[in-house]
Amino acid sequence: MPDNAVSPSAPEPLHLARVIPAGGSKWAHSFSGPTTVIVSEGGVIIRAGAVVHPNGEVFEDGVALEQRDADVFPLAAGEGVSLGRFILGLAASIKTDPREFEYCGARLSPPQAEILQKLGKADGYEPLSGTTRFRTAIKPAQDSAKSVPGSQLRALAGRLRAPAMAGNKRLAILPARETERFALTNRASLMAWLRAKKFEVIEPEAMPFDVTAGALAAAALVILADPEQAGLVSFCPPGAKILEIAPEGWLGARTRWFCQLFGLEWTPFLANAPAYPLLNALPFGARVPLSYEIPIGALAKTLDALG
Repeated sequence: MPDNAVSPSAPEPLHLARVIPAGGSKWAHSFSGPTTVIVSEGGVIIRAGAVVHPNGEVFEDGVALEQRDADVFPLAAGEGVSLGRFILGLAASIKTDPREFEYCGARLSPPQAEILQKLGKADGYEPLSGTTRFRTAIKPAQDSAKSVPGSQLRALAGRLRAPAMAGNKRLAILPARETERFALTNRASLMAWLRAKKFEVIEPEAMPFDVTAGALAAAALVILADPEQAGLVSFCPPGAKILEIAPEGWLGARTRWFCQLFGLEWTPFLANAPAYPLLNALPFGARVPLSYEIPIGALAKTLDALG
């Protein structure tokens, strides 16, 4: 069976206005991140007899330790995959192909399993312990970090939305140590300061999904310092303020587009640029050599300006 690409609409670049970010060096204000994002609205590639790796990657050929007679949509899943990234993978499967398929990937984390349970897909999930050849593997036609599922994420968020908790919550999501690109050197002092300022620091991978979604549904302000969790802003109420923190030079466009899609107020904040401190020890528990710091004083001034 030949590869069969299904693309109901070609991806189009969405041009965003330039925004001057808060924080950062005096040179940072000439560049506030990408002003173009590729909007993907469906479209899949069907691979017959493809090999799927437990991390969700699909290969046209290769050594398979197991073979299964099933049609699957591979997901990036498991303990090392952020909940926001998992949700974006699920969104890419919405409205893609009329045929029936099951999801597959690594062993699910508890919040990921909870999400599939809400979608009625948990029982058919195909857990992989090694490379596996399937009858058919379905993957997004635009499968890249620059491509974002727009209406698909909206449809998925509508199906997964949880009842809002009480109060206008102030939330913060910091990078998980397991998935952070750069080590956050002042994590402990930042968390202590955030809690003193009445922010609830949530850990989506360590909490039941409904608790995370319910907290976000009641959020008035969210500090998002982890681009891996961008998909979670889809659960925030319209009008909520999203303060996205990124190291200088590493601000992307994905969170901004999702904020525009869901009627959220987006403000960018640049932390210090990543560096490799040759004469200093890595932060305790750090898994990566490059590190950065989120300046608390500048962050406090930005929050005061947001109100």
